[in-house]
Amino acid sequence: MNPKIQKHWARVEEGKAYYEALLQVFNDEQLNFHPEEGSWSMLDVMQHLYTSENISLQFMQNFDFNRKDEKVGLKSEIKTILLVNRLNSKKKYKAPKVLSEKKDSLSISHDAHDFSHQWEHLRNDMFNFLSEFPEEKIGHFIFVHPAVGKLNVLQTLQFFVSHLKHHQYQIESINHHKDFPK
Repeated sequence: MNPKIQKHWARVEEGKAYYEALLQVFNDEQLNFHPEEGSWSMLDVMQHLYTSENISLQFMQNFDFNRKDEKVGLKSEIKTILLVNRLNSKKKYKAPKVLSEKKDSLSISHDAHDFSHQWEHLRNDMFNFLSEFPEEKIGHFIFVHPAVGKLNVLQTLQFFVSHLKHHQYQIESINHHKDFPK
């Protein structure tokens, strides 16, 4: 794996470790607790993260550099910085429509143990993809984020890190809710 990709990948894996610990520490009732009607549970949050990563990986795996080979530039870098800053806030944002549209097609398990294995399998697929990523294409467009547009592989990994961190705020809020099951 390219050292630049490895550095970002390590941060993605660190972010995922937080959620893996939740799946080990909390029981099914706690993982599926909804603080308010229509709000997400901890497991819903993790399934959202999984869906985002899954769809992103599928996009990147199917990307054809022969058809569309272009470097991303300063505009993309600025948009990535803005996205990361936005995700580093505690402010809520509506999930992109594409996630809810594709979530059902992914057959995501509602059992915490099985879901943990699904997410780990996805991460192994992502690791393999990144391990074989062509070094000469690192600065090239590989993914389209619904809010900011074209990103290269490093910017995509920056998004994953910020996205994982962003939802930690939501998890903490659920965990500290007055009615959270003990």
